Amino acid sequence: MKRMIGLGCLAYFMVGLATVAFGALLPELLHSYGKNYADGGRLVFAQFAGFLCGVLLAPGWSVRLGYRRTIWLGMLALVLVHGVLPLQQHWFFVLGLAAVNGLGFGMTQTAIGTLLLESTERPAVTMSRLEVAFGLGALFMPLASGYLIARYPFASAFAVVALFAVINLLLWSSPFVAPRRQAAEASLNDTVMQEESSAISENRRPRFSKLAFFIAFVFLYVGLEISFANFLPSIFAERFQLSSSRATLSVTLFWVAMVIGRLFSGYMAERINYFSFLFCSAAGAALSLAWVAVTKDAIAAYALVFLIGLFLSGIFAMILVYANRVFPGYAKQTTSLLIASGGIGGALLPLLIGWSLEQRQGTGTLWILAGSALLLLACLIRIRVVERARAASRQERLTLS
Repeated sequence: MKRMIGLGCLAYFMVGLATVAFGALLPELLHSYGKNYADGGRLVFAQFAGFLCGVLLAPGWSVRLGYRRTIWLGMLALVLVHGVLPLQQHWFFVLGLAAVNGLGFGMTQTAIGTLLLESTERPAVTMSRLEVAFGLGALFMPLASGYLIARYPFASAFAVVALFAVINLLLWSSPFVAPRRQAAEASLNDTVMQEESSAISENRRPRFSKLAFFIAFVFLYVGLEISFANFLPSIFAERFQLSSSRATLSVTLFWVAMVIGRLFSGYMAERINYFSFLFCSAAGAALSLAWVAVTKDAIAAYALVFLIGLFLSGIFAMILVYANRVFPGYAKQTTSLLIASGGIGGALLPLLIGWSLEQRQGTGTLWILAGSALLLLACLIRIRVVERARAASRQERLTLS
């Protein structure tokens, strides 16, 4: 199982590369094709529309084809996209490739995540490791892009993702890991059947209305994170009059902070409880975003971006764990629904941010992002009410029995 987790982490590193590749190169892409920031928003929308499709298709394809072939398809899509992109085709062709890119990493992330998280004895630890690997990939891509932009045509940076996709595809195709993978899949099937049997017998399927604020929270959070990471270089270049290579440093700092924060977020959440951790994280992110909107000092803005990365780093993993604690017994359904809502947020909110950056420039855009973080707090307050109501209901059933 350790070997499987290691392969999963390497795959998540590749997913991190693919997720931020377009954002890291967005200023160069827009300049090369003569497009504006609204077009950049459509590009991010296309990518995360593809991501949503990948997330929704992965469970069904995993049943029909098996996890192995589903993961292969996702990785093949990434090889295709990033192998073709350096040819610098027409803009509409780039939009289509962005959608296929999202499909590829969405399918890969969902299939591997489900396989590992539901077949390991310590899913929280596995989630932390996968998230750290994702963050390292998202951190490495802007660094590699900055280096390649300074020396070669910018589109050559897409070859980095293609290379890692080929490596992962070969590793997941190796017969050396097949027996372990099959054992993990068998364990997963047993676990899922046990959970479903237990949940059905207790008749406690969570209603959509009860999950609504979790769904809204993940929608807003993923949209906020994706918009911030993809448009951050453009915001810094416009607001502080920086070159592309210096503006890209902002997203590098952001992902450094995300990786560092994810190393410790699980331990912190367990010590202070999940709600308090999430509330403090969302509040800190909102205040930091507002501070970036008013500061005129680029160095201070870089420091605040690092803080924002720390505050946002553990939110996604911990909200998934929190939701499954509030609604035990339906991990697969709850997790899939929340990831799908995140895919929708990651597709729609960048459209708003791209429009805002075009119409209101960087300052107005940062205030929209800060407002999104404040809405996270409102969702958390309502989630707390739902949690307490369910706890009281469980206690009442125990008393009556």
